[in-house]
Amino acid sequence: MFLKLMDCMIGMKSFRINYKGFNIMVRIKHISSQMVSKHMKNTFYLLILVTLFFSCVQPKEKKDHRVTLTDTKQTNFQKIEKERLKKRKKIEAQEGADSLKLDRVLSNALEIAMQNIDKVKFNKKYEVTLDSSYNVKVEINLGDYFTPSFSHLIIRRYSPGNIYMDIYAKNGHHFEKVLVHEEWEMTYVGDTIRDINGDGLKDFVVNWYGSTGCCLKAFSNVYLLRADQKTFSKNFQFINPSFSPKEQVIRGVCYGHPGETEMYKYKWKGEAIDTLEYITYEKNKKGNNTGMIIVSKKRFHNDKNKVFRRLKSVPKEYKRIEGYDWFTGTGYKQ
Repeated sequence: MFLKLMDCMIGMKSFRINYKGFNIMVRIKHISSQMVSKHMKNTFYLLILVTLFFSCVQPKEKKDHRVTLTDTKQTNFQKIEKERLKKRKKIEAQEGADSLKLDRVLSNALEIAMQNIDKVKFNKKYEVTLDSSYNVKVEINLGDYFTPSFSHLIIRRYSPGNIYMDIYAKNGHHFEKVLVHEEWEMTYVGDTIRDINGDGLKDFVVNWYGSTGCCLKAFSNVYLLRADQKTFSKNFQFINPSFSPKEQVIRGVCYGHPGETEMYKYKWKGEAIDTLEYITYEKNKKGNNTGMIIVSKKRFHNDKNKVFRRLKSVPKEYKRIEGYDWFTGTGYKQ
């Protein structure tokens, strides 16, 4: 191969070699067939050296450009992240400041309540302006709202974003905090005091309606008054509930599309809940109602669910609960 190359070079004055984007001019002086043999080795070594030299040379401009681009991206990311953290820190500082302001509002309300602690009943409503930025409405209610044996103090604070409910038990000449609840103003419906579990003691219930989602979503958060008639249980949350204190039962409609969801039945067991059953319409393989009602211990999307009863119609006890028409789909399905 090398001999053929040398034959081609005979009679040529110069030729170009293009290697990795570099043009190499090779000038040849008086090459003849007689000189080929004599200079074959020297020329061969020369070509090898030229090839090795240019194979080691790297286009620096392209490499430097990539480094510059990477550095620019990193700089932009760091700048964005720094701005984000700065804004987040500002928001947290504002939230902290607002929290301190609301704490002061609560402290002032407690001071007013302490000045009236010897009264059988005391009620007061007023409004506080915080740094000329927004107003907070305050309600103070002292009395035997839950049981005649002990008085409770209820302080509600209505801020532009949230509603705060703090309940204290009166103990001698001071108040002990026994319940705290915070609810988003947009979802808050109201709160009630009533016997929920049928033990003869009045409980505290906060009602609210979900702000997102497709379906019926009326919630109740229940705090049961304990046997000491001062403190409350943990928070129990129910969706679309209907309470039956006499039966100590809760019935309700689960979250889901009209005519396609389930109803539930729970029973109070002290400060716990027992699941009695779920019921829904039976469907065939095509997803159409068969006309039968099926009953189970678990919700019907559960893979391990087992149907233990099939009924021809919905039991009467469910037909009087809130949201029953949502379960049947009557008036909702198109």
